[in-house]
Amino acid sequence: MSMSKTSSASRFSLLIFRGMKKLLTISILALLSACGEKPKSEEVSVVEEPKNILENMTYSVDTVMVDTGDEILDFSFGFNTSPTPDRRFFYFYKNLKMQKIDLDHLNLIDSFSLEKDGPNSPGHTFSFYALSDGGFFFPTLHRPSIISDQGLKIKTWNLDQDKLVEGFPVEPFSLGNRVILDSKRLNLYSLPMNFEIRDHYFAVIDSLENRKKMEELTEFKWANKYLVRSDSEQKGEFLHLQQFDELVLISCTVGNGTYIYNPSLDSLFYREFPHELVPLEKTGEVKNKVGSRAEFEEEIRKLNQKISYWSFIWDEKSQRYFRFASRAIGFDQEGWAKDYEIFFMAYSKDLELIGETRLEGLSKTPNGFFKDGKLYSQVNVEDELGFAVFTFDF
Repeated sequence: MSMSKTSSASRFSLLIFRGMKKLLTISILALLSACGEKPKSEEVSVVEEPKNILENMTYSVDTVMVDTGDEILDFSFGFNTSPTPDRRFFYFYKNLKMQKIDLDHLNLIDSFSLEKDGPNSPGHTFSFYALSDGGFFFPTLHRPSIISDQGLKIKTWNLDQDKLVEGFPVEPFSLGNRVILDSKRLNLYSLPMNFEIRDHYFAVIDSLENRKKMEELTEFKWANKYLVRSDSEQKGEFLHLQQFDELVLISCTVGNGTYIYNPSLDSLFYREFPHELVPLEKTGEVKNKVGSRAEFEEEIRKLNQKISYWSFIWDEKSQRYFRFASRAIGFDQEGWAKDYEIFFMAYSKDLELIGETRLEGLSKTPNGFFKDGKLYSQVNVEDELGFAVFTFDF
């Protein structure tokens, strides 16, 4: 099935260099030789990119289905998915069974199982992701590992968590929080934390299982202002840890600010973006401690009405980063959010803000990956795997 929506135009201007497209004409005067040849001039037209490349953006959505043949994908609780870095394949993983999907032809082409026990077992893990060489990284809590597409374990980190966090006020087991792999350097990156005061840190562990870096993410301390706790549950802000080529990005749902780590320079710095259309961060108050389920749900509704920034998405074709932000603007009778205001943002390869817009006609925030310049967002259509494919025109 296919459907098409158009976003409303939105005005946008940065503080510096305001304006629309400009046609700049540069006259280049050719240098003359001694023979007395008359001067020649050459005109070169340079089109300056608009300051908001998404200002007049439109988009369309097509839903495509995956042909799984006689195979069944189990969409009940506990499955994980991952595209390969080159976006040729997509893996569906549950209960040690790996199912491989060809993204060009949208069909399932292979299924195999990993070992439950023994030296090649991935262990108990909540996630995985596919690597460029055909293998998989499993961020198991104590022993992260790389397993080949033949099911053989080819690398394991036996982490001495107590030693690795020594000198820092974080729980040793939290070293396994949000672990990702730098496949070029075989570094591990994670976000250990102090659960009592909810301070987050950024950790770098090298291939020899030594701590290379541990630094507190002080700019995210204020996110605790939006933590809601009862005696039995809690909900607060979420941190994203991602790597795209060289750069590692650490962002938080609380606002647009982002830590950027360059492993080549071993440098970590914080950047905020000058959004004008999208709220810069959450504002207002929520109760941090509640006494009843009803009170907890009321504070969560307040929280959902505030802006949340989601993870970055890299588009290899355009060499740009994209990102969504959203906030709930409507709830059903049971208090569940049903309508959202959704924003879409663009950033250059150097992570400079180059566009933002409000998206109309969506009931929830897309999430996925870019392939051939289009955004693929996984959908479940009557327990069949599909993708909502977004084409953005700007």
